[in-house]
Amino acid sequence: MKVQKMNTSKSSLVSILVPLYNHEQYINECLDSLVHQTHKNIEIIVINDGSTDDSDMIIKRWIENNPSININYMSQENHGVTKTLNKMIKIAKGDYITLCASDDVLLENSIAIRLNYLQEHKNLKAVIGDANVIGTHSELINESAMKSLFYANYKRLVNNIKSELVLNWSVVGPTFLAEKSVYEKVGLYDETLLVEDREFYLRLLANDLLGFLPQTVAKYRIHMSNISRKSKKAKWNIYNQIAISNLKHADKFNGINNIFLVSNNIDFYLTNTKYLTAKYIVLNLFRLFRRILARFLLIIFR
Repeated sequence: MKVQKMNTSKSSLVSILVPLYNHEQYINECLDSLVHQTHKNIEIIVINDGSTDDSDMIIKRWIENNPSININYMSQENHGVTKTLNKMIKIAKGDYITLCASDDVLLENSIAIRLNYLQEHKNLKAVIGDANVIGTHSELINESAMKSLFYANYKRLVNNIKSELVLNWSVVGPTFLAEKSVYEKVGLYDETLLVEDREFYLRLLANDLLGFLPQTVAKYRIHMSNISRKSKKAKWNIYNQIAISNLKHADKFNGINNIFLVSNNIDFYLTNTKYLTAKYIVLNLFRLFRRILARFLLIIFR
């Protein structure tokens, strides 16, 4: 994949990737938040990944009403998020890439402050921040998604992001921004997986390319159609995907991080067989024990 030469000025072009799937209720709010960024040099790339609702009609109407916006919109049969993101990355012309799910929202200074962070931390190629939690009607549920949903520790994220994210996963989707060149260094998203983030972030962490900005940059929406709130069998498949991701990169980490990742052999063994309620209960108890132990070790040793 050919990557453009980096432009580190404030006029850098940022490609905003929006994978769209059945979010007719939210896509207008999402797109409105993108065009109101204080950083104006953006391109928006939206791929409708086989939506079965009225998302296509709504976004076409939005484009008609916003003729001056630099937006590239296309539809396709459902290919899944990993393949869709990779397609958008290859299309993107920006020096930087940021992601925003079609039901999430970026704050006005979201891109500007993350760009500034990367320009001040030349050794890093990607950054994440925090997000507010909002509900179906955009009502504020919590000021911090990372703290309320994942019990994240800002201090540890700043000082030791590798161990904090390996042992206590707390990444929130719409807060990621990176130089496009990072995909050349660590590769695109793994298209064999249903969920893209854990495996990709482990590659970033293993290469010491990711930083944390302790500021709110987005709004992360919680609603019943979120993938994490689907059936137990759907969660069973996600646990399997997470285990595969952790085991794939365990040898790139040392000490407690390595032990934690290797322990996912138990998750993989259980989820690689037929779903049974008893196994689901055992797996959740084991995952809970491991999370508690990991957080205790973070407090003691970090």
